[in-house]
Amino acid sequence: MRSAVLGALLSAAFCGSAVLVTLNALAAPALTGKWRILTVAGVDGLDAGKSRAEFAGNGRFASTVGCNRIAGAPSTSGGRLSFGPMMTTRMACPPPLDRVEQNYLAALQAARGYRLDGERLLFLDENGETLVALERERERP
Repeated sequence: MRSAVLGALLSAAFCGSAVLVTLNALAAPALTGKWRILTVAGVDGLDAGKSRAEFAGNGRFASTVGCNRIAGAPSTSGGRLSFGPMMTTRMACPPPLDRVEQNYLAALQAARGYRLDGERLLFLDENGETLVALERERERP
């Protein structure tokens, strides 16, 4: 069973499609939905028009900053947030997008908490500093 799952994950990664893995249902339903990534700490060159993240109600997370697709299963509890292992497609990204993506992945791994401020979502490090700022996408009629 384990090798079948690993084989499926590797096949999907090499085919360029994102695979989502569910570890647990998202404990913070307020995060569920589609978000536009506004800023990533330490980088310039983020294209907010192509940068997205989505928390599904079943615990799945999918995202992109405009190049590779990123997926995983974050866990939340009492304002705490951690992403754990993330999967990503492996396309070569042009500069400066390559650096933006590397910093974004590092920010996801460093996230230890989150804060909701109206329609804004902030991923926070262990000191409460903002790593990533997102804005909820509005539903289109």
